[in-house]
Amino acid sequence: MSAPAQWQTLASALRELHRALMERARRDYERTHVVVLSPGEFLQLLTTDAYFEWLRGLSELMVDIDVVSDAEPALVEEMATAVRAAVEHFISAPKVPATAHAFAQHYWPYVQDDPHVAMAHAGVKRALVGWPQSDSEDAASLLHERHRLAEKARNARPKK
Repeated sequence: MSAPAQWQTLASALRELHRALMERARRDYERTHVVVLSPGEFLQLLTTDAYFEWLRGLSELMVDIDVVSDAEPALVEEMATAVRAAVEHFISAPKVPATAHAFAQHYWPYVQDDPHVAMAHAGVKRALVGWPQSDSEDAASLLHERHRLAEKARNARPKK
């Protein structure tokens, strides 16, 4: 794993996916609730309303990636496998759809129904090419490892 460019490419692809998901979720919310949201109202709902809770895990992952990509090179290398596994956890189709996590329950219908989400999904898949893969398939341990390394990166940042 190498270049800061790969981290930037992945971060950009995730931002595009997040944007496409937010736009689609907003349209669905407005249609369901027969309302037109102002940008401020939408931001408030994104951060507090249960309707958008499923998106928050992806938001947190994006923050972790930004924090780690600015860390020391050794930590960045250490984190690469956990980042790929975490991203794949979000964007991979569930093996058993009936037991899928909340993100997958919203995500996969959007990927199948919305061309903007499908294109953003493909962009994330392209951005992951070349990233190291994990030997573990245990989602809980991969998530724990990502959080541990992100916290390590936060603590390693120079104090301003």
